[in-house]
Amino acid sequence: MKIAKSVPALRMTAAVAVALAGASLAVPALAETGSVQPTPAATSSPSASSGATAAPTTSPTPGSPATASPSPTSPAAPAPAAAPAPGISEDGLAEATLRDLGMTLEQFNAAGELARRAADALPSLSRLPGYVGISISNGRIIVDGQGAELQARVDALNAAGLTAVFTLAAPAAPAPAPSAADLIAASTDQLFAAYVRDVGPAGLQAVAYAGGHFVIRTGGVTAAEETPAAPATPAPAPAATATPAPTVGATNVPAGTSPALTTAAPGKISPAAFVARYKNVQLEKSAPITTEASTDYFGGQGYVTDVSTICSAGFGAYDPTGLPLILTAGHCAEDGISKTTTVEPPAAATAGGATMPLPTTRDPLGTFGFSQFGGPGNTAITGTQDSPGNIGTDIAVIQGLAAGVTPRPAATIWDNVANPAPSSVKIIGTLAPVQGQAVCHSGRTSGWKCGTVDTVGIMLIPGRTSVAPNYDNDLRAVRAFDSTTVKSAGGDSGGPWISGNFAVGTHTGAETQNGTQLRAIAATLQDAMATVPNVQLQLFLNAPQLDGTASGATLQPGTTIRGRVAAAPASAVAAGSSVRLTRDGGAPTDVPVQSDGTWSFALPATEGKYAYTAATVNGFSHSETTAFALTASALTAPAITTPAAVPTALAPAMIEGTGTPGNTVAVTGAVTGSATVAADGRWSVPFGSGPLYGKLAVSAVQTSPGHEDGPAATAVYLVQPPVPALALSLDGSTFRQDALPKTISGTGVEGASVSVSIDGVPLDAGQAGGPGVGSKAVSGSLALAVLATGGHWSVPFPTGLTTGLHTLTVSQSLDGIASAPLSSTFSISAPVAAAAAAVSPDRSAGTPVLASTGAGGLVPAAGAAAAAFLLGAGMLVLGRRRKPAAQGTAR
Repeated sequence: MKIAKSVPALRMTAAVAVALAGASLAVPALAETGSVQPTPAATSSPSASSGATAAPTTSPTPGSPATASPSPTSPAAPAPAAAPAPGISEDGLAEATLRDLGMTLEQFNAAGELARRAADALPSLSRLPGYVGISISNGRIIVDGQGAELQARVDALNAAGLTAVFTLAAPAAPAPAPSAADLIAASTDQLFAAYVRDVGPAGLQAVAYAGGHFVIRTGGVTAAEETPAAPATPAPAPAATATPAPTVGATNVPAGTSPALTTAAPGKISPAAFVARYKNVQLEKSAPITTEASTDYFGGQGYVTDVSTICSAGFGAYDPTGLPLILTAGHCAEDGISKTTTVEPPAAATAGGATMPLPTTRDPLGTFGFSQFGGPGNTAITGTQDSPGNIGTDIAVIQGLAAGVTPRPAATIWDNVANPAPSSVKIIGTLAPVQGQAVCHSGRTSGWKCGTVDTVGIMLIPGRTSVAPNYDNDLRAVRAFDSTTVKSAGGDSGGPWISGNFAVGTHTGAETQNGTQLRAIAATLQDAMATVPNVQLQLFLNAPQLDGTASGATLQPGTTIRGRVAAAPASAVAAGSSVRLTRDGGAPTDVPVQSDGTWSFALPATEGKYAYTAATVNGFSHSETTAFALTASALTAPAITTPAAVPTALAPAMIEGTGTPGNTVAVTGAVTGSATVAADGRWSVPFGSGPLYGKLAVSAVQTSPGHEDGPAATAVYLVQPPVPALALSLDGSTFRQDALPKTISGTGVEGASVSVSIDGVPLDAGQAGGPGVGSKAVSGSLALAVLATGGHWSVPFPTGLTTGLHTLTVSQSLDGIASAPLSSTFSISAPVAAAAAAVSPDRSAGTPVLASTGAGGLVPAAGAAAAAFLLGAGMLVLGRRRKPAAQGTAR
């Protein structure tokens, strides 16, 4: 049979089911029953690189479902429920990507963006003659194929991007005129149809594309692992059946495989004879593929079906009316037999540490709606001449979610069972899988595992009614991709596969041999969602914010208002998003969000006060709502011309400025008053007659009848308070150590913070001697102060001063504006007895000699506080006097 080279090439968006670990002898690991039972060695899932192990088989006991607990962090959809971005941590995700992929978080997001470019380019490339396939390698997108049209498209893709990452690589040159024994395969669909027609489905596991060639993968019989729940008394574990390791391109048949792998059925040819026809097709022998099935609710968390099967949630979604859904694996619905689901507590999941047993009574999750495993209606592949293939997918919808269950557009990485939200990977769109693409998977058994895509194509998995020993009576064909580096286990089925912040697939099955997993498999999400029309993926969206304009601002009518939707913690804002803007409760308007997250709208051309609400939307996905108010006014802001920059000893006598003649300027803040703008455009308002100190902020607006008040002009004046006074001057005084004053006190500005220090060390109002009047420590600082209450302040006189000279320094501050310091020098003398002992017996008369003199200090323990004081710690200001301003006059 000849195959034209121009047949459309492989479509890389294939889908597959990820299966539970098991050898040719299957054990019902999918159905986890109520009591713990031994797990046969042949079927236990191997530990993943991070230590995940297969879950014990425990049986959930179906019964009356409990009322679902409301989510502690968000309301039920479709009300705005996006979790706020602040406080989001990425430490767990960064650790996981570094552990499993050897990538930093930035490199992982960049790999996701590279995969997005490859997926976006795929439709335009696959239509061109000469195209064979696409893959990612070493940071580049490799397009396999040849031809002028293909080269031109590659050049155009490079020209359109910021960097040229596409490379056209010619495949092995075929013979000029292929004979019947030397054909060229051009697509997986065409190759699959030819194989089923000429060989039959027995033993076929996958038809895929990888590394510039196509692969026909056959292997041992794939035994079903979805069985009824085990009885309460565990049955003895069956003995394992040894299965030889798989070989690539060999002709030996593993134990238990169908004779059709190497011998032809009546009227058919063998797989080896079929592959021998093709120059670019290889035959691989491998092991069986089995399915792996096991309130904010995240992708990767577990659920239990009414037939005692445990699976993992995939992605949040919406039905055509906007009601929330959960996407998962179709085979978890058991061909429609299963109807209801309940929530598995994360702490009961293997990935969550299994710190609690699975409760017999669980919160309801929802009911299965649409489900498909294989072809439409859960049908097996066909092999007739007229209808070869019947290729399908593995997808199910959980609908009618219980009250309080809120799906989140994110996948848990299982680093924090109690609070998965901060580190969860946010979903902003879908991608087609591409060979070499970095991917990660989340499941309730294996947790968070990462690796790369190996092959993309069509894979066969036994259905629910498959019969031993060959199981070929009910094989399901699924568009899928696989990975030999991502690990999975029973119960992971349905869990999300992501690349960067993009959804790629849902977990379907795994290929295992002798208890060792060979590859994990996922159904391609884009193909799967095509079977459930009008269902939308739930996307992560941050709430919109104004950019450069504050809520409450006054602007000219018609002014362009700009805003921004932040991407973080995702790598970008979901493509096609809009800001849904509502003004004064009227009809909403959708404003497009640009690729850099910016958006804008025009303020109305009519003056007025306007109240807005805004939310980021993408289909039925939505963020939280932001509210803001803006005023449109034709008036302009006045100018304040009185200088206001550096601290001054006195407040200015007048606030002066310019404006529109005839308008009124209203001044508020530290002073209040108004003035009419004179014909020369000038105005002034008295600052007030009383003393004012600290940071004095004033605001001025123009007003006019028939207009909204204009925007404000502001100024801040810095006025130093006066030097505080001492009630009793200490300058030149001498005090004996046994006769010290009880306090140091004085007067200051009402509400000022008074700093008192001796020898540069601040005094604590709570030191020995009792608290002073209005004593107050400055919050957040080692520097201490007292509050001038009623114009008076007081601190205890410190104990522990050494004999000799000391310097007292006192200052006061308001709003952090400090006065000049008041300094006094005094002496401390020794007690009477000590002073007498210090007198020299040789001296006949004179003043007693002090035991020590000079600049003494406080006890060493005060050193840390002194250092903080010298570094200029701020003082706390609690209030000040304000004098009403007089009516201003024009000049």
